[in-house]
Amino acid sequence: MKTYGPVLVTGASTGIGRAITQMLAEDGHLVYATARKKTDLKQLAEIPYVNPIKLDVTSPADVGRAAATVKKRGKGLYGLVNNAGIGDYWPLPELRVEELNAVVDVNVYGVHRMTQAMLPFLVRSRGRIVNISSIGGLATSRWLGAYCMTKHAVEAYSESLSRLLGKYRVKVSVIEVGTYRSQINITGAETTRTRARKHPPVIMKQEVSQMLGYLPREIVIAKKEPRPMVVLDSIADALFSSHPKPRYCPCSTKGEFLWAIEGPITRTVQANLGGGKYALTRREMHVLLDKIWNMEERRPHAESKIG
Repeated sequence: MKTYGPVLVTGASTGIGRAITQMLAEDGHLVYATARKKTDLKQLAEIPYVNPIKLDVTSPADVGRAAATVKKRGKGLYGLVNNAGIGDYWPLPELRVEELNAVVDVNVYGVHRMTQAMLPFLVRSRGRIVNISSIGGLATSRWLGAYCMTKHAVEAYSESLSRLLGKYRVKVSVIEVGTYRSQINITGAETTRTRARKHPPVIMKQEVSQMLGYLPREIVIAKKEPRPMVVLDSIADALFSSHPKPRYCPCSTKGEFLWAIEGPITRTVQANLGGGKYALTRREMHVLLDKIWNMEERRPHAESKIG
């Protein structure tokens, strides 16, 4: 059985990050699990095979210390799971620049900081990078403009990274997660309530009022969402399959999956209709779709083997 090196998971205190940390540790993998709070680090330290690291992905100093910890342990690094992220419910035109920057700093620059810091280890191990995105990286919600912006960026970042790192034998996958039990929605809702008190909207008062009205229901739903087992399966496949997929889209319902898939299809059709004299006919679009479909079906893939 192949022996894999350690895996570093950011945002391991709750939700998907905690779940993937526990799953990897239960299978005997050394996990560098990062969190910001002392209480979370203490809980993570109680899990066998888990080495907790205090880390805020927005802090270059923290990221540097995390890389130094990996180097000091002398076991290298096989996998990086960029999971840390924050949500934000608010009409985008009403969002202050510093609030938008806060979301981008965690969800985009945080991914880049960690990737850049850990890449030397991953090149040596010919390892894996798994970036946790969202169906909000495929489609767009009117209430989650800032969050969707950042997840669209993670999609582009991951694709560019994959093309660059192929020659170095580092494989990159992006996980477009649907709605599962997670702390991110609950925390985002709390931020929205605080913002509404401190910085009420200038124009979109009605929209914010509607948002505040349905947030309690959204929190209840978030707490009842299924546990992210299919997400964990996708992450495990991305880490340990001999031929991981470039994208995984684990959704909790068929309707949610259709909403996600319609996003890029809609943009493709809109771009084509705006293509002027180069626009494809419906028949040519079908031929192109068949060509890409056949190429992707021929892409090598094998089931993951954890352990």
